[in-house]
Amino acid sequence: MKVKKNVMTVIILTAFLLCMSCGDNASQPPKAIDPSNEVAGIPVIYETDMTLDVDDVGALGVLHGLQTEGKVTLLGVCYNEVHPLGPDVIDAINTYYNRGTIPIGIYRKELPDPDPSDYFSSEHNFDVDNMLHDGFDNIVADAVAVYKHLLKSQADSSVVIISVGFLNNLHDLLKDPEGFELVKSKVKLLAIMGGLHNDGFNLVRHGLVDQSQYVIENWPGTLVTTHVGGDMITGETLTRTTPTTNPVRRAFELEWHQGPNIGRSSWDEVTVLYAVYGTKYYNEEWDGDGSLRNGYTWKFSKGYRGYAEPKNDKDVENEIERLMTLLPE
Repeated sequence: MKVKKNVMTVIILTAFLLCMSCGDNASQPPKAIDPSNEVAGIPVIYETDMTLDVDDVGALGVLHGLQTEGKVTLLGVCYNEVHPLGPDVIDAINTYYNRGTIPIGIYRKELPDPDPSDYFSSEHNFDVDNMLHDGFDNIVADAVAVYKHLLKSQADSSVVIISVGFLNNLHDLLKDPEGFELVKSKVKLLAIMGGLHNDGFNLVRHGLVDQSQYVIENWPGTLVTTHVGGDMITGETLTRTTPTTNPVRRAFELEWHQGPNIGRSSWDEVTVLYAVYGTKYYNEEWDGDGSLRNGYTWKFSKGYRGYAEPKNDKDVENEIERLMTLLPE
């Protein structure tokens, strides 16, 4: 049964769930939500820092649009920031699309200088208390446990992981022996939104540059980065094409208090579309290299490490806008 929760209830429930995930049972995910091998389209796990910028919200809306069209199945969403309302907002978005049972994995350690939010914290009136939830009838647990739970039930070399935030959850997954083996056998592609050289946010924020290096250095399969999207503005039609109950629309309206009908840069949405569409809209580059601010560099290699960028920015913008504004099934 769907229920409404006020902000205090949201905070208390989230704190309770986070504490529960820190206990002895954290290594064993809660029951149920066993995605079948028989998924429609590409099985996807979305890794997000949804807090500071709204393109994470837009990218989740794009993924739901892709699932509505049968192109993907969103197996789970893993959250690599630590804002206490993060899991609730992710659940509210999933619930809006009638998929409120999608598992949510959380990063349960501390991060220095955690990011604030101008669009979903209660003081900025995202109205989490007035958004529909499913009473958390889904997994909300440690991200590594959720990853392992989800990957076990999938076919070999089938899963696409899309990371548009920090790499702390993926670092911990690779450090887990069972997690590493599951990644090696089950994951087809890791698509990362991050700067190819001298990245100033996703790959270094919160002092996580060494964790980013570990993932790039040790990921056992194909890893492709994208970092364009700053000049590609999407979300401008949300107010005109979706109902007021759409949390994606509301997030875009509240982003830095811009108001309705104002879009935002599309870094994360660009990464989502590449991960799903591949060379339909994108050129892949397998020659070259990348580097991090700590001095680490890596070489591209066909099918192992690479980079992707849109063939035509406008085509990608139009597809993002179309998918982001699709109504729930």
